[in-house]
Amino acid sequence: MPKLSPIQWIVFILFLAFYGFAVFALTRDYCLRNPAAIVATARSPHTLPETQQRRTWIQDAMQPGEAVIPPAVTESNPILLQQKADELFAGRRYEEAIPLYRRLIELDPQDPDSYNDLGLALHYSGRSRAGLEVLRTGTARNPGFQRIWLSLGFVSEQSGGEAEAAEALQKARDLNPDNNVGQEATRLLGLLKKK
Repeated sequence: MPKLSPIQWIVFILFLAFYGFAVFALTRDYCLRNPAAIVATARSPHTLPETQQRRTWIQDAMQPGEAVIPPAVTESNPILLQQKADELFAGRRYEEAIPLYRRLIELDPQDPDSYNDLGLALHYSGRSRAGLEVLRTGTARNPGFQRIWLSLGFVSEQSGGEAEAAEALQKARDLNPDNNVGQEATRLLGLLKKK
């Protein structure tokens, strides 16, 4: 290794300091100009349309279908399980979301969101009859949960059960006609009456 004079050491140290500062400044400038934005993702099944979710840098670096958290952890943690199921649902991977929603119902048989989401996932995967049964069970367990009545009305109408659809949509509307779910129920009722 060559010997450096004190002046060469000083120049070398100043160069390293300048280089480090330049890298820091450029990185900081880039981060300030391109912040991690809140992006609209496909709607989770039980959120309203205007809801947006924030993506993390981990999610951006992942390949589709890649898990951040080991399945053994999410299996018993309802929050993580719900997040994963909603991601799959939003990605239209209904078949993969179905077992997760079933597991959520096992963990909490009273959770109306899980019945709603499972019923919709079954419907979108081509099993509308099974979806209707789950939605009916959910409305029986949680008759005050407005969104599940809307989902039951929607799936019933799509399956040709106009009488059940009208009844469920009226119930969804009557629970709160002024919120987004009530307004959507009113809109679907109007379309149903035009048939």
